[in-house]
Amino acid sequence: MSNLKRAFVFALTAALSMGLLTACGGGPAKEGLEWIDNPSNFDEYMNNAKIKSLTSLGNTYRLKKAIEKARNGEDVNIVYIGGSITEGDHLDTCYANRSYNYFKDTFGKGKGENVHYFNSGISGTPSTLGSLRFENDVLKNEPDIVFIEFAVNDGDDDDTKSAYEAMIRDALNYKSKPAVILLFARMQEGWTSQGWKKEIGAHYDVSMISYADGITYLFDEGAMEWSEFSNDYTHPHAEGNAVVAEFIAYFYDEVDRSEGSPEDITLPDSEMHTPDYYYNCHMMQRSDTTPDDIGSWRKASSGFHYSDGWTKAFDDNNDPLVFEFTGKSAYVVYPAAGNNTFGTLVANVYFNGELVATREFNEYLEGGWSCPYVGNLYRSYNEGEYRIEFTAKEDNVKCDLQVLAVAYTTK
Repeated sequence: MSNLKRAFVFALTAALSMGLLTACGGGPAKEGLEWIDNPSNFDEYMNNAKIKSLTSLGNTYRLKKAIEKARNGEDVNIVYIGGSITEGDHLDTCYANRSYNYFKDTFGKGKGENVHYFNSGISGTPSTLGSLRFENDVLKNEPDIVFIEFAVNDGDDDDTKSAYEAMIRDALNYKSKPAVILLFARMQEGWTSQGWKKEIGAHYDVSMISYADGITYLFDEGAMEWSEFSNDYTHPHAEGNAVVAEFIAYFYDEVDRSEGSPEDITLPDSEMHTPDYYYNCHMMQRSDTTPDDIGSWRKASSGFHYSDGWTKAFDDNNDPLVFEFTGKSAYVVYPAAGNNTFGTLVANVYFNGELVATREFNEYLEGGWSCPYVGNLYRSYNEGEYRIEFTAKEDNVKCDLQVLAVAYTTK
């Protein structure tokens, strides 16, 4: 079985890289798959794994429109957001680039130059940061298709659930009317947060693909070992990414051969499935924001993927960095740095002229690599006038300190 599997993945990887697994640029849709009760080779096990991986087609109206646009030669933008699995160690072999190439080669006009790729994955980050940066990193790319992947980065707390749902709602409400596709991963020992994510996805009737379910079937049936999918505890290697991309290709094929949903998806009339903490979020960074007072700070920062923030002067001055804006909930993005010269960020939060909170965020984390963290500053269900003052903690003013971004929600 292992040799058969290796032969299959070698052929699959070659086919995906050369664009062979396509419907020939808009030709007839491929025939559907049927479940095989007693598979005898890896191709047959993979047949069943594809079926297992397709959680739900959901409402396909928008995705069918995107496919139609691509075939007509109109521009189609595919945007991916998630953690390290989406970012990928090798940009050409990650599942995102492979599945983009499949869509481009299968549905694009000519050589697919009208289909465009945006990878907004950032290693080590959860849905909370994803929701804060969603406007800048996803929506500003005018997406036609949005993939959301955070299943191994997220816990199951209300904050995380709220942030995840906010991304779905933000995408569905956006003017370009993108199709939303949720992708669910798993770790070696089986951990995945896909359970509650499937509930939220069903609430909005969006498309869902669980490569977690697909590879779990292969593992349970003895058709694949974890080492044949990943070199560590989580991340697919080149062959593993090829398998994930094949699950997505099967999903696209199923959408293409389906009649499609007759009407566009509509947001549920009911309240949000989770608390409204992150919906309609806007992020402020130095390239697009001028603080109301720069204080003892200067422009630029060194956080992972976040060089567009502010850094406190490494001296005894401690004049605040000040932001004023109108919003509901407010957040700060700060680095978790492994250098013990980093100190504690203090935020005094004023809402409608009243001091409502003083927050502290320790920016030193042993083993940290300046990965961006999200800090909750204050939450309100009504808009109000904010004034945020950032300083160093008084017991250690001469320290490294950064504000990578400030974010807030609106109605």
